[in-house]
Formats: sequence, C-alpha cells, structure tokens
Amino acid sequence: MRQRLSRFGRTAAPPASGGQSGGQAPAQPQRAGRLLRWALYGFLFSLPFDAPGSLPLELTTLSGAAFLVVTLLQPRLCYGRRPAAFWWFMAYQYVYWMAYVMGGAEYTSDALRSSLFYIQGLLIFCACFNLMQDERVVRKVLLTLLFASVLLAVMTVLGIGKAFETDSGRATVLGQNANRAARVLCAGVLIAVGLVVGRQKVALRPRWTAWPIAALIGLAMIMGGSRGGLLALAVGLWAFSLAGSTLGIRIRNTAVSLIAIGVATWGALQSPLMKERLQQAAAGNLAKREEIFPVAFQMFKDRPLIGYGPANHYVLAVRLGLPPRLHLSRDTHNLFLEILTATGVLGATPFLIGLWLCCRSAWKARRGTEGILPAAQLAAILVGNLSGNYIALKLQWVLLAYAMASYVYLTAKRARPVQPSPAEARRARWG
Repeated sequence: MRQRLSRFGRTAAPPASGGQSGGQAPAQPQRAGRLLRWALYGFLFSLPFDAPGSLPLELTTLSGAAFLVVTLLQPRLCYGRRPAAFWWFMAYQYVYWMAYVMGGAEYTSDALRSSLFYIQGLLIFCACFNLMQDERVVRKVLLTLLFASVLLAVMTVLGIGKAFETDSGRATVLGQNANRAARVLCAGVLIAVGLVVGRQKVALRPRWTAWPIAALIGLAMIMGGSRGGLLALAVGLWAFSLAGSTLGIRIRNTAVSLIAIGVATWGALQSPLMKERLQQAAAGNLAKREEIFPVAFQMFKDRPLIGYGPANHYVLAVRLGLPPRLHLSRDTHNLFLEILTATGVLGATPFLIGLWLCCRSAWKARRGTEGILPAAQLAAILVGNLSGNYIALKLQWVLLAYAMASYVYLTAKRARPVQPSPAEARRARWG
C-alpha cells in the first residue's frame, strides 16, 4: 500500500477498502542493512576529525561521499520519502544558480564547489531523515556522535595532535578551525545532557556518567576559546528548562539548566584565554565581525532581490578594502548574511522556510521519544550561525535531519476527532 507524504513530512496511508476487517495490516518500515548502518556510523564518527590541508578534500567530504555511495544499495529506503524542508532547501540552490547567471556567470569554480558541498549536505539530510525512522538507529547515531566528541575532547585536553593559533593562542586539533570544532563539541555536550534529561526514557547508563562526559567536552570547548560556541552551548542548555510534563519536572529541569550554564560560565572565566576574549567582545572586538556585518548587510541592501551569487565573498573583500595579495575573498561569518548576500530575498525565503520547518518539528518532537534534545540542538544551531557560516557543515545537516525525524517518525500523533455531519448532530441532540 503506497503511503503519501503530508506537508510537513508525516506519512499517512489511505484507508483500506472493505473496512478494517478487509484491509491489510500496515507494512513494517524497511530496515537498513548492516553495511548501510555501519557506513552511517562511520561517517558520523569522522565528523569531528577534519584535517585541513592534509587531503585534497576534507575528511568529512570523503566520508560523506562514501556514505552516499552505500545508500544506493537501498535507495528507496534512503530517498523514498523527502520532507517538505528538502524541497525548500533545494529551491535555495536553484536561486543560487539564477544569481550566478544574472551576475555574469563569473567564479564558476566557486559556484560548482559550493553547490557540490551544499547538495552533498542535502542528500545526507534526506538519507539520515529516513534512516532515523528506527529508534535504535537514532540511539546509535547519538552515541556515535557523543563518542567522537569525547575523543576529540580528550585529544584537545591531552594535546594529542594539537596545535595553537599563532595570533590568538587558541588550541585546535589537527589544524581545525576553533569555531568549527566548538560547534561539534557543543553538539556533544547537548547529546550527553539530552540522553538523561528531558526525555521519557534515559538512554545513557549509568545516568551519572553524562555529567563528567559533558564537563570534559566543555573543558575542550573552553580551551578552544570560541565565544560563539560558548553562547550557543548556553542557549542549548537553557532549552532543557522547557522540557517536562508537570510543573515540578520543569522546575527541576530549569535548575539543572541554570547549574550547567553556571558551571560552563565559571569554567570559561577560569581560562585566561577565554576571559580575555570575552573582555574583547565586551569592548566591541568581535574578530573583525563588527566590520564585516555592516558591510555585508549593505551589500544585501544594494541587491536585495537576487544577491551576488558566488561573487559575494569577493565583493565583500573589495568593500572591506582587504589587500588582494592576502585576501581575495572574505566569508560573511554569518549564515543569514551569507544567504542574503548570495541569493537575496528570493533565495533566503525558501531557505528560511526549510529551516523553520525543521525548528517546528524539533519543538513538536519534545513530546516524543527524543524529548527536548532536538529543540536544544536546533537552538544551538541558530545561535552558532549568528557568528559563523555553517551552511556546508555536515553535522548541521545531520542534526536538521534528526529534528525532522524525531517528530515525523518518533512522536506519537494525536488523531483528530471526526466532526459529525449536521444531520448526525441533530439526531444525537434529539435522540
């Protein structure tokens, strides 16, 4: 029996002919094969361990490509159902190429590279959305991400493969960007907390292990000195205060959130590096973002409808007056400014609609088996993208898929009461 996909991705089967007694039992969802599952877990495990410059392509690009190849073994399972957000995100890419053509078809290599990463992320989003219809797969996905985050944190704390940025002294592993690494570590902290707080069934045993794990990952975040990552973590932790079916549980979760935020803040203030960077932020020094953001917003106002396409980074560098020999281009360091300068309102509208659908699903999923964790992850994503452009970050697409799947597949839907016809209402009223 073929199933239909509703507006927000929920599946609904048409009623069987001949009534319930004559209809067939609903078909069980197809399960992912062992090779496909291990390809998924292997890809997820690679997410924290990019080593820029050591390979022609990033490690996550290669592992993501390998995962997508394996999905072709079960294409109907991985791509048979596409949530509405998928099409809105795809519409953004269509407008991006419109902007490329209308901009004179310049910077073709940049357009192709950007689209390659974006479409790969979108396919990962669709495949992960379908694979995470199985609650057991979801649990292993979260545990894999948590284990990988712990390993990255241990490497950071112990100095394994660690390097320091010469200008700021920030600790990184394998030459990674400190803000990007903080994004991965932030997701790990939220997973550790979300597996034991704000959900119907604890998914990490023994329960108390979540707190030292979260503390270890948080310490690695502080050593990286990412202010945006710390703010995203605080907002994500605060989301746990919104969980709970009773007032007592909500008060308890609020207390847990406040304590966790307080401990993270105290730890940040104990770090000379983080303390100095927070003081710089208070004085208005945002690592040149205070200069980039106004110029990028002015670019949007100059071309509000269609944007600059792949030329936006080059135009931004020119307007900032950067020396061409050192900086031919400059990233917007903000996801929303990125889509506005690249595609204007025409491209930003479908992208933001797709993002809103994911946020809507994350919020509705708080009544499901995953609890408040999807909403906490989406809150951290939104805040993290205020100081960084993570449109091509594979982890972000995985978490967006997790939010959609948590509501579509893992949240019990309440059946709407059938409204009686006027004639039936009159007969019921008069007996």
